[in-house]
Amino acid sequence: MKDPRLFAALGTEKSKGTKVFSLTGKVSRGGLIEVPMGITLREIVEEIGGGIKGGAKFKAALIGGLDGGCIPASLAGTRIDYEELAAAGASMGSGGLLVSG
Repeated sequence: MKDPRLFAALGTEKSKGTKVFSLTGKVSRGGLIEVPMGITLREIVEEIGGGIKGGAKFKAALIGGLDGGCIPASLAGTRIDYEELAAAGASMGSGGLLVSG
């Protein structure tokens, strides 16, 4: 068994480790992703998702499934952790991440 401290070393001070999301919607590359807590929504959309299909502009993301909440493009710098998502009016919920462009 690997050292559990390695997992806890990832993430933020209060949100440790990683989170699995189902990245879907208008991104160029969707699929199941595992990201460290603290990564920004912008990094997920642009770097992991390859940006919005056809070069369109990012509009918003529905995060956490139906109970999670919608984060507009103006808050794309929001870090994916429990505290910042709550401050933005959203939650991680079931791990869905539906991107709109």
